[in-house]
Amino acid sequence: MERRQLEFFLAIAEAGSFTSAAARLHVAQPSLSYAVRGLERELGGPLFERHGRGVRLTPAGSALLGPARRVVRGFELAAGAVRSVSDEGFGRLRITSSTVWAVEPLVPVLAEFRRIQPAAQVVVTDPQHRSDVLDQVRKGEADVGLIDGAPPRGPFGSHRLAEHELVAVLPPSGEAPEEIGIEELAEVGLIATPAGTALRTFLDARLEAAGLPTEVAIETAHVASITPLVLARAGVAVLTEGMARAASRAGAQVVPLTPVTRVSVSVVWLEGRGDALVDQFVALAQELTDP
Repeated sequence: MERRQLEFFLAIAEAGSFTSAAARLHVAQPSLSYAVRGLERELGGPLFERHGRGVRLTPAGSALLGPARRVVRGFELAAGAVRSVSDEGFGRLRITSSTVWAVEPLVPVLAEFRRIQPAAQVVVTDPQHRSDVLDQVRKGEADVGLIDGAPPRGPFGSHRLAEHELVAVLPPSGEAPEEIGIEELAEVGLIATPAGTALRTFLDARLEAAGLPTEVAIETAHVASITPLVLARAGVAVLTEGMARAASRAGAQVVPLTPVTRVSVSVVWLEGRGDALVDQFVALAQELTDP
């Protein structure tokens, strides 16, 4: 069993087809098929079965998925550990974060990290749901994650990066009130991200607390479209202070929510992994955000 075989296996499992995986890896599809057949012969059974236009994992393939990820990540850790003590410095840091936290508080920490580790490759991904962050860190699919709410229990280390207040963002018309409640926003029509995302989770909690249905006028998966929609008078939104400042510069009105809602954001990682880049990133985050 070779590292390349496992990398091919993981690429196919993630892409859902040999064709897509071959394109992603920039290899010929016959080479991919040959490598997987060799892996299947060695393991004694098929790892994929045809499903529609693509493939899906067999029970044997599902059983291999977690161990394969750990083995491939082990190779990356070994290479990173050696290179991190060389003069050149090198490595790959994978961060998973909801889009809203990937802007603030991640940006200043990431900018400083790049200044001290210019050769490191950083990949920031956006999980479909906020609950996926811990799962990805636990499974080794991400090195660190940004989460909101209480620090997690279990094998995780965590450090609070920031606390954000949620505010209302209104169209640029009329005189803005000094403060506004969720009931008034719901009457106008809320613009929000899909259920399960960080901002939507807090919005739904406020609606439920007020005895209102968790329904919005416009649901968009693109956070970047919320402010333009508000400016176009399509509705109103609830955003973090940082995002609201940008909306204000574009002409939107920003109004405090009543009652006040604050959200704490933490960086999380798996304890005891021995990854030099992760340790350096965490230490830097602590240094930059400690009082």
